[in-house]
Amino acid sequence: MRFLILCTSILLSATAYAQPELESWLLNTDGATGQYWNGNNLVQMQDECDVQLVQYSADNVYVHASGVPRYATAPFPDGNPAIAAAQDYLFQIPRNPQEGPTGGTPTGLGHTGVLINGVVIFNAQDAFSYNNQGVWHQNGGFFENDGFDCAKGHPAMGQYHHHQVPTRFDDSLDPTSDVCNGFPSDALFTLDVESHSPLIGFAFDGYPIYGPYGFANDDGSGGIVRIETSWQLRDIAVRHTLADGTELPPNQYGPDVGEMVTPPIPPGAEPVQAVLGAYIEDHEYVEGSGHLDAFNGRYAVTPEYPSGTYAYYATVDANHNGQYPYFFPAYRGVVETDNFGGGPGPGGGGGTNVTIDEEVETWTGDATRVGQVVALTAPFFSYPNPTSGVVRFAGKVPEKMEVYDGMGRYVITWNRSEIIGGVSLSGWPAGAYHCQDPTTGLRSLLILQP
Repeated sequence: MRFLILCTSILLSATAYAQPELESWLLNTDGATGQYWNGNNLVQMQDECDVQLVQYSADNVYVHASGVPRYATAPFPDGNPAIAAAQDYLFQIPRNPQEGPTGGTPTGLGHTGVLINGVVIFNAQDAFSYNNQGVWHQNGGFFENDGFDCAKGHPAMGQYHHHQVPTRFDDSLDPTSDVCNGFPSDALFTLDVESHSPLIGFAFDGYPIYGPYGFANDDGSGGIVRIETSWQLRDIAVRHTLADGTELPPNQYGPDVGEMVTPPIPPGAEPVQAVLGAYIEDHEYVEGSGHLDAFNGRYAVTPEYPSGTYAYYATVDANHNGQYPYFFPAYRGVVETDNFGGGPGPGGGGGTNVTIDEEVETWTGDATRVGQVVALTAPFFSYPNPTSGVVRFAGKVPEKMEVYDGMGRYVITWNRSEIIGGVSLSGWPAGAYHCQDPTTGLRSLLILQP
């Protein structure tokens, strides 16, 4: 009986404290400030970077952030004179996301989600359209590419944001900008094709956002692959129709593919080729052509959610350059609209309308609160978990793995080849087991059901 009680308490502890919506934020605990390139000098700012405070209730997480990243920002080669300025954000992230209306809620201009460092993300649009008609909307990933700094961000009136995956331009097989050559930046993370990409942020419906690499299969099996969007370029040479088949009148035609067009900003901009993909309407959703649904997400196992979660992915192409829709074109879940500012449409305005009108606690980021089991969580995990039979492992699986029962007693050592293929736990007593990498000491919790 004592053994079963102990196992139950370990399971409840892990369930209660393995909370990515709390633990993922980059809290500023050292007083660091932002920095930006001014000429050849890296200037230290007065504004604190990253996230200043995280508070929470049973239903919501409240994130206080400056919107200034720790990594270096600027310059912006299109001549944008602004710098990343503190925004004093307060975001509200639902802890228990709920599926929204059929077809989702389209994202609008302005911020649509927040990265784990408190910097906001925007959708693919840049607020301009061909001939200002609102039919052929400019793809910010194309038209604004020359205005991004090394970390692929830029400010709009001081509101620094990302339209696409927040990695360095030179973290690519074929960079679309050389700004990193003279003005390097760490960006938020670096791509690792052999590991599941990190959780990099949350959308305002509460669902997490991951980088572009994940498990091939939604059950966590199949190895690590580039997660591919199901949004594809249309097969068109002229822009006379929309993806749904709508025939446009001639006065709403877009430029022919490859035609030279002059961007409305910056002033005096040189004409550019309107290549396929330059406009949002150049894309169409082709179900099943990639790993993801129309929202650029899927329900799948991830390292932070070993039982599975719905999540969005920041997609890239084969060269690791951002690929439309970059983050997500619409929300799958019920949106917490107070995150949007006071301007027109979702995300309008610079701030938010969030207020805290419920009792909350402060998240300190203290790993000791999580308990030893979760604090020592390894970069590998078992699935299915809980299990009642065969178990497999995914992630960065070590060459050898030692297994201990809930009392800390040694049980067995497995080799990497057998645990990836799957091992049977038939005949094992039900309860909690620690699966430990003997080299690093890091371990993962496995629950065996009767």
